Amino acid sequence: MSFFSRHREEFTVIRDYVIGWLLALTLWTIVRSVGVTVNGPVNEPTLLHNIRIVTVFGILMGVLFGIAQLKLERYLYRRVPLWRLVLYGLLTDVAIMAIMFSMAYRIFRDIVGFNEDVSFLQFIQDPSAILVFLYSILVSFVLASIRQLNLLLGKGNLWRFIKGDFYQPRVENRIFMFVDLKDSTGIAERLGHINYSSFIQDCFYDLHVVQNYKAEVYQYVGDEVVLSWKVTKELDYSLCIQAFWAFEDRLLARADFYKQKYDLIPTFKAGLHFGEVTTAEVGEIKKEIAYHGDTMNIASRIQNKCNDFGRTLLISQFFREEIKKHKHYNLELMGNELLKGKNQVIDIYAVNRA
Repeated sequence: MSFFSRHREEFTVIRDYVIGWLLALTLWTIVRSVGVTVNGPVNEPTLLHNIRIVTVFGILMGVLFGIAQLKLERYLYRRVPLWRLVLYGLLTDVAIMAIMFSMAYRIFRDIVGFNEDVSFLQFIQDPSAILVFLYSILVSFVLASIRQLNLLLGKGNLWRFIKGDFYQPRVENRIFMFVDLKDSTGIAERLGHINYSSFIQDCFYDLHVVQNYKAEVYQYVGDEVVLSWKVTKELDYSLCIQAFWAFEDRLLARADFYKQKYDLIPTFKAGLHFGEVTTAEVGEIKKEIAYHGDTMNIASRIQNKCNDFGRTLLISQFFREEIKKHKHYNLELMGNELLKGKNQVIDIYAVNRA
């Protein structure tokens, strides 16, 4: 797997931050150019200077703020109280802005020029610099909020909400993977309610690796999580298999952590199927995106067969047709399942690593 594929989600977040900062700085430049003027020591930049400044600082600030957001999510979320998280975020923003102001001072001094002799301290104390600082903090807050909304609604769904894609039910082709903890009842009785909830939190935290395989988390239901992929011509169906194995590998890599904290190593099982589903926004008090259709029922029933067949990953015959040419794994016919309410039998295959 390539370096980009392993860090797909991180690159996506940084890309979104770069776009956000480019738009924010462009808006700032436009507003200042149409009449909102703050007198300061800096000569009025030319159009070419403005383009260069917006491009350079948009990219740099997008990369730095994006990396900072990822680091905060990875090392501080769920580990510190909210007020400390906000404080650390603000301190990080100030540190990044200090770097940006230092660069800006040199650029304006050497390229754009000052209309008087100005020290760095005078530069950052100028009203225009203070406005830029406050605006930057606001932009950082907005981008972080959008990031959290995107995580809450699911990758890509925020923009679809804004466009109103879910106001009316619509049909689309999707892949669904139901991932469930093996022996969940026994583990819950063994750990107790509080420790079991902490255990599930840790397991689902490690599930973040599936983002590198274009997986969307549809919903969490107890100790089960439902992953989904939108079917497109460009989609590599094998990514779904790789996503589950990456999750397994992540849990094994952290086996010592789980053994030390919970005295056990988690094992999950999964069922895969794809087909047409109806997508719609549901709820008034609490809104969410819901998928309806036989596709989900079949995927769930396939996952329920994992214990019967003694396998951790099962797929439908239809999904098998899409991946049978791949040589990274072996496909083994395990049996079939009579679809409830239909006079149709579906073959079920186990997927084993080659």
